Amino acid sequence: MGELRMRRTGGHDLAAPAVAAAPGDDPLTAALDRLVPGAPERSFGADIDEAHTVLLSATASKEEKEAELRRWFGSHQPCVFAKVAARPDADPALDICWVDEEDLALGADHVEKLLQQARERWKSRAVAGRTSSLQVMFNSARLAHARPGPELVEVFRLLVGLHLPEWAPIAADTICLDGVPLRRPDGRLELFAASMTVFFTGAHLTRAHDHRVPGGMLLNINAVGHHTQVAHDAGRFRTHAEAVRNSHGTALRSVGNGGIGHPTGHSSTWHLGGDCPAGYGLRRPPRPGHLPSDADPERYGSLYHIDVTVSSYYADPTPYPPPATGPAPGEWTMMLDYFTAEENPAYHNAALMAGLPIGPEQLHDAPWRPEPRPNSRREF
Repeated sequence: MGELRMRRTGGHDLAAPAVAAAPGDDPLTAALDRLVPGAPERSFGADIDEAHTVLLSATASKEEKEAELRRWFGSHQPCVFAKVAARPDADPALDICWVDEEDLALGADHVEKLLQQARERWKSRAVAGRTSSLQVMFNSARLAHARPGPELVEVFRLLVGLHLPEWAPIAADTICLDGVPLRRPDGRLELFAASMTVFFTGAHLTRAHDHRVPGGMLLNINAVGHHTQVAHDAGRFRTHAEAVRNSHGTALRSVGNGGIGHPTGHSSTWHLGGDCPAGYGLRRPPRPGHLPSDADPERYGSLYHIDVTVSSYYADPTPYPPPATGPAPGEWTMMLDYFTAEENPAYHNAALMAGLPIGPEQLHDAPWRPEPRPNSRREF
């Protein structure tokens, strides 16, 4: 992932009363003011419209709104990992950091402090294996109804940078990774990479349809390797390879399911046929029933890189009915080869599944420099 840089973001005190930021002086409020409103009567699909009766309500409490978001996750989120983690009895659980309109109006400094407090709480729980995922919900009617465009992408970049200030400013079309610590049964500490991806309401029916969410903007931070290791350490699988195989199957059930909420069922991610060796030191898992017979279950295509944190495609408001055949093989080809049981896999994103040894002073680190992933044909 390039140069290694370790930096811990210190704690923050929010006890002092805050004053709304002056739009001309604060980068976040100024960027929010530049958003282009979309049609107020626009529907985002029955599932999101229903969720908005709570999430965009002026009278619902934060607790009611969080419960509604979890309900939507459980029914309409394409990612099976998120569906499972959103359950009340999930272990590891899904943690939520809530940022509302009032928080956004207080400006970048306030939001950064709020995010860093939540980030440190999450990592403190993660080290004990209690959570592997953090969902940062920017619950805002202004964000929910904003028209996709460069102004919206700029807000996304700013908000991601407030979560990951050690690598700010965040550029579009880069892969950003947070670090999630875990204490192993023998007392060793390991750090797992967590993917960071923006979901937003305005993605509905665009080429980013797979990344739709109610309520505004969601920063999805998920450490699948951490989740897998926790399951193995808890004795749910006899071997780490079995735990990896289970996570691989869960990922396969997510890929191609992003057409939820689309009137014709279209998704902008789909499986491709092709000849790709299984590898990974694991036997090929059973083919999920929803895969076409000619699809390679370890290779799929997408109109955008789903591992990119903020895609420049998010600026395109054009309604998108994907072609039934998908992209040509080799265009936007994605690989699931990080689902490996090898202890020292020889590729750049190894920490997505294998933890890196760390000391106690590195529990809150995110050492991976954001990696550019330009919007061009690329196979990796």
